[in-house]
Amino acid sequence: MMRKRKRKLRRETDEELISLLDRIKEKADQHESYLKNSIHHGGYVESVSRLERAKYLFLLREARARRTTSS
Repeated sequence: MMRKRKRKLRRETDEELISLLDRIKEKADQHESYLKNSIHHGGYVESVSRLERAKYLFLLREARARRTTSS
């Protein structure tokens, strides 16, 4: 009984992690595109881009540590 509950909870958490990882990846790629296409970009755009990339890498490491796979 308890094992099924744990597996279900882990599966749900893994699905949330994967969906969050996808959203953050899209945001990071979008900000990279902004930087690539702009002639003069301020420090703010660059810092936001770095922050999004750092979030993505953190979540990616977490997914690897949990051995999460997408279904």
